[in-house]
Amino acid sequence: MIKKFRLVTRWLYHPVTVFLLLQALWVLVMVVWIRWYVEKHAQLREMAERLRTQMEVEGMGWGPMLEGALLLTLILAGATVIFIFWIKQRRLNEMQRAFVANVTHELKSPVASIQLALETMAFREMPEEQKREYIDMMLGDTERLTTLIDRILGAARIGKAKGRYRMEPVGIRRFIGDILDEDRHLYEKEGRKIELEKGRDVHVVVDRSAMRVVFANLLENAARYSPPDSRIRIRVLRELGGCRIDVADSGNGIPGKDLKNVFKMFWRGSEEQTRNLRGTGLGLYIVRTIVNNHGGKVWASSPGPGRGTTFSVRLPRVRKYWSLGSRRGRGAEN
Repeated sequence: MIKKFRLVTRWLYHPVTVFLLLQALWVLVMVVWIRWYVEKHAQLREMAERLRTQMEVEGMGWGPMLEGALLLTLILAGATVIFIFWIKQRRLNEMQRAFVANVTHELKSPVASIQLALETMAFREMPEEQKREYIDMMLGDTERLTTLIDRILGAARIGKAKGRYRMEPVGIRRFIGDILDEDRHLYEKEGRKIELEKGRDVHVVVDRSAMRVVFANLLENAARYSPPDSRIRIRVLRELGGCRIDVADSGNGIPGKDLKNVFKMFWRGSEEQTRNLRGTGLGLYIVRTIVNNHGGKVWASSPGPGRGTTFSVRLPRVRKYWSLGSRRGRGAEN
């Protein structure tokens, strides 16, 4: 009985229940007000006609009733806006809690691994070859920690970095090829292969460091969600006024309702999709912010479940942003 009482009490005090009761109350007040006014209006009009005072008949209008109805409607709209804001804030808080939990796990795992390796090396004699393996493992864990910390710090200051970009013309196809030459080993694990389709280069004006972060995040995301022995394809397409870069993976795809959400801070998809995958929900948010700061656009598309996802980045050509990039570049160097 006590348990049922607590459930009922919790349900009654839930914000959704309170909001619905509030809306019902406003509707009831409005109905009562309109009914009362109509009834009184009829009585007063009948009295005025009985006394044959035309002035009173003309003076009895619908203005007060309409004013009251408008006031109640505005209050209703205000309550609705507050409720919508609360829903959004609640979702953000839930994503932040999930982010903290994910980051805590991401930080503790490599730290625990490093600690275990150090304790093993400190209290056990082992050949140099095995020591080398432990050292390589600790270096890998340290690199993971550095990447995670850089990503968190980058997300915190990414919105203020627009005016500090060092803009310069870059051949985007060659730029991506250079990234693959240096970091291909980070993404081509478990038999995955990355293919950069051949074609003519397209020159755009970008900040090299920022754009490297963009494609590193896109490639890491594609590798994370692609199954072993699959292919990740990159295409550079010339378009009117700029170019488009497509990064297509071979993963499970993204439901249509979530395609716009993937670029939100802390968003990581459903628990079923991300249960066994590492991540913080910051990578694609950083991608969108940097691309927007460059005057470009980024979006995701997926043909359906099990058919992968394509992330597309559109960047403007050199001619449009060269003067802006030159000024920023000189400002950064002074």
